[in-house]
Amino acid sequence: MRREFLIWLFTTLCAAFLVTAVLIYSQSSIHAKSRAESLMNTRLSDLLDFLQQAERSISFLTQANDASAVSRARAFAEIVSLDSQTLRNQERLQELCNKLGAEQIALTDAENRVEAAVPQSLIGLTLEEGNEIRPVVQQDETGESIISAFGEFNRNDMQYARVRRMDAPGCVRLGFLARLKDKSRIDNSLKDGSIKLKLGENGSIVIFRRGVRLTNNVAGISDSELLSLPQGRVKSLRAEGRRYFAYAMAGGDFCVVGLLPAGGVYSIVLRTMQTLLLSNLVLFIMMFCVVSWLLQRIVIRGISQVNASLREITEGDLERKVEVMTCPEFSLLSNGINFMVDSLRSVGEERQFQVKRDLDLARAIQTASLPNKFPAFPNVPEFDLCATCLQAHEVGGDFYDFYMPDSNHLHFLVADVDASGIPAALFMMRAMSLIRTLARGGDSPANIVSEANRELSDSGQASVAMALFYASLDIRTGQLTYTCAGRTHCLLQRLGYPYEELATRADTVIGEQEDHARYHTHSLTLSPGERLFVYTSGILHAANAENTPYSESRLKKVLQEGAASASDTLLLVRSSLRQYAEGEKLPRDIAMLCLEYRGEPSNSIQLSFLAGESQKVLESLEQQMMELLAAPPDIEAMKQTLSRVLSTLPEDKQVQLLLDCTEHELLMKFCYSAPNFNPLSNLTDLPVDHSSHQFSNNKNTLTICKSLV
Repeated sequence: MRREFLIWLFTTLCAAFLVTAVLIYSQSSIHAKSRAESLMNTRLSDLLDFLQQAERSISFLTQANDASAVSRARAFAEIVSLDSQTLRNQERLQELCNKLGAEQIALTDAENRVEAAVPQSLIGLTLEEGNEIRPVVQQDETGESIISAFGEFNRNDMQYARVRRMDAPGCVRLGFLARLKDKSRIDNSLKDGSIKLKLGENGSIVIFRRGVRLTNNVAGISDSELLSLPQGRVKSLRAEGRRYFAYAMAGGDFCVVGLLPAGGVYSIVLRTMQTLLLSNLVLFIMMFCVVSWLLQRIVIRGISQVNASLREITEGDLERKVEVMTCPEFSLLSNGINFMVDSLRSVGEERQFQVKRDLDLARAIQTASLPNKFPAFPNVPEFDLCATCLQAHEVGGDFYDFYMPDSNHLHFLVADVDASGIPAALFMMRAMSLIRTLARGGDSPANIVSEANRELSDSGQASVAMALFYASLDIRTGQLTYTCAGRTHCLLQRLGYPYEELATRADTVIGEQEDHARYHTHSLTLSPGERLFVYTSGILHAANAENTPYSESRLKKVLQEGAASASDTLLLVRSSLRQYAEGEKLPRDIAMLCLEYRGEPSNSIQLSFLAGESQKVLESLEQQMMELLAAPPDIEAMKQTLSRVLSTLPEDKQVQLLLDCTEHELLMKFCYSAPNFNPLSNLTDLPVDHSSHQFSNNKNTLTICKSLV
């Protein structure tokens, strides 16, 4: 009830405030517009009367001045007709020019050429020549007298009067400094600011004569729009984002338009509205504060306690109880909230149990489906293979698989499933079973992957996408054929070289429709001692506490430490991930597979190490060399040869060492990651029996052959 009362009070005050503001604004606007119209009418009427009176006065004075100039020109013509010697007396001409108040005198013959003139420099010219003798502009009806327009003489305005000569054909022209300008004086006065064209504080006046604007149009409104305004009535115009009140009046040749910015007209209205808003706001605040103070001890305090309890509940404390019993309403509210929290706790516990059960089931399905006994094929010495899968907090569907469909081929795969939970686990089982079935036919990896995509699409599981690396290894020759569906990650280590990304072509991911899926087969040959490391993108998404992802360069650095076997390689990577994550949970599953090709069994030793660790490695080789070499005295000589060769290599270079013994010779092959380096160039001394050694260096491989015969 109190809350409803406050809402009602607030609504009533706001409505009263708005109605009052609208009424006052409406009345003030009408009054302000009426005042603006009265102001513009008075100001424009006075200005229009002034312009018309000024034009009449200037016209009268101009006519009188023109008549006086013509009379003096006729008087000079009579003087010349009475005394023809005047034309030849320059001093007399100058005297007459001064008495007549003229600046120039020019007498022309019948060909309009000047015979006598003041100044004398005009003699010989025609009236049309030069800047100082202007052509006729005005002529009376008889053609006997001519009044010229304003010209320039010594940068002063000139007025010319010309009449016919009385003594001979030709004319007489007198030039006077103009004492009165013609109607352009009004124009100049308007332009130079002699006549003030302000209207109020911010308004302006635009003046037209015969449709031509004489003043600046500060408002930016077109002349045609101003000239088309109705006479004696205010009209609203908008220009350049501003609103104006315009008022036009016309009289004679003039039309005057007054422009007042609407903002200035309504400034009084705005001040009134501000006063009203401030007073009403103060009144509203006072009333609201009084009512709030009255309700504080009854309602607000209880609401604060309820909100504090609800805040703790929303932060996860479902054991929190609301105990506000200050009034019956709050008692009902507290009991309702407590009942709701109990229900939420029950539902949450049930939901967590369901999620945990689903995750455990998915984890169990994934663990049971993956082969996890290593060594995988203990009776097949041609290769060493190990794989593992690290499960994320929300179990995904990444998996690996390997099998031998016959005695000469090894098939293996690593898949990155874009899903989690039960759907990912079911998809993984379906995909593993389908691919194994298809591989029994001995088909190529590309055909197997293509057929698997077709079957998975037809089964309605195409909504789950899967990137797949599928390969087949001929264990007799080391020939590896593989297919990449989507973006896969595979690192290859050649003898003497660091791990590098395997050149692949990313075809369509598993799960695309059959018509769009195209897969290609790639191939390469592995030499004994070379390794493949295939992994899913979960490694690159693993991050530490600073949310910095585990990079491929860090992975290569770990792999380059040179583990003795495939299982040791996976242990190194897992240990590195665990140390880098620092207890952080994996965001995605990680599937890894390491394959080392060893080739057919022989009397050989294969090692991978850094050149700087050669002494420790040679000490551990002695026992293995004794098993290979028939004559024990040869062991020390071989150790000296190995030590001398390894000492020529930089300590940080990775070295692959292969020792192969036959009945007739011992073959030592050094593969190092320095293609342009030749150890033979640094060998200065060799064992005593060096004549039984044969040395050859090719790119990054040094071969030493020792005869045992």
